[in-house]
Amino acid sequence: MRRQAREVVYKTLYSELFNDEKSNLIDELIKEENLNESDTAFCKKLYETIDKNREEIDGIISELAKNYRLERIFSTDRCALYIGICEMKFFDDVPNIVAIDEALSLCRVYSTAESLAFVNGIFAEVKKRL
Repeated sequence: MRRQAREVVYKTLYSELFNDEKSNLIDELIKEENLNESDTAFCKKLYETIDKNREEIDGIISELAKNYRLERIFSTDRCALYIGICEMKFFDDVPNIVAIDEALSLCRVYSTAESLAFVNGIFAEVKKRL
């Protein structure tokens, strides 16, 4: 299920932000979650697309997160933003509303109610600009 694939990417990104270094955690989590071949391919494509376009995504977040430097945004929120923005911008097969809903679902589980409103506000602006 793609939801599990997104969660694997989320946890991998969080590990990298927390430890400030690249991680091989994604392969371990794929095995742990027992992702099927299709979900594994989606998971890796999502992770690689975020990695390849991280500077651009960081720029979008920085521009839209008024009064917040990127480093001040909770890591949990940044992970959800990376996933949602990446899917909206680079995945034509994922409708924007699905990308937003899935990223917000991760935010509901791993972050705070205040964060949910903040992240949703950024997604709304990204969606408007696309």
